[in-house]
Amino acid sequence: MGYRVPLLRGLKEPYTISHQLRKEESLSGLWKQVLLLILLSALVFGVSAFFGIGSEQASRSLIDLSRSEYELYKLFFGAGQVIWGIVYAILVIFVPSLFFWTLVEVEYKKLISIQLMVLLILLTEKIINIPIFLFLGINTNSSIFSFGIIAQASAFPELLIYTLSAITLFKIWTLVLQYKYLKVVSERSPRFLILVLLGTHLFFVIVSALLSSIHLEKLI
Repeated sequence: MGYRVPLLRGLKEPYTISHQLRKEESLSGLWKQVLLLILLSALVFGVSAFFGIGSEQASRSLIDLSRSEYELYKLFFGAGQVIWGIVYAILVIFVPSLFFWTLVEVEYKKLISIQLMVLLILLTEKIINIPIFLFLGINTNSSIFSFGIIAQASAFPELLIYTLSAITLFKIWTLVLQYKYLKVVSERSPRFLILVLLGTHLFFVIVSALLSSIHLEKLI
């Protein structure tokens, strides 16, 4: 019988759980946790799509559509968001885990457990952003948790605004959490881990900024 990583407790007590994770030889219930979080991600993205979050730009160009065509568009948009929620969860869980596995010499399953906690943080951010969007009309590019607001107030270039908008307090939290866990479960030096984590997060921030600046909805 292996160790079942308590994900919620792992967010509150990273020091205790990381030391427990290091000494355990096997994990139990890991794939069940993976499946549950993937389904949770699909649900959160589906709820977000139900309220029209993320469709603001495209909706403005759909005013000429008939009622039935518009409803069909919303159906496809919602289904696409649910599928993206599944893909997003898989990417967050497995891609960084595989990358870290090649560099930090830690068992792959333990890295997946750490990324499950990262996914929990990112889904929490998305859940909190739903009522903020509904009541304040603030989209993700203007999130009160990101540095995008400062960039917009300073009239920075568009690409820089998208880049800073991708840096949020929650993503900084994920970086700090990853560092705390890897520092305990890995034998690599803290300086090496910081470089790996900063490089990884910088890569995803740039990719996110580039995708936002392309305005994919205009290609439809």
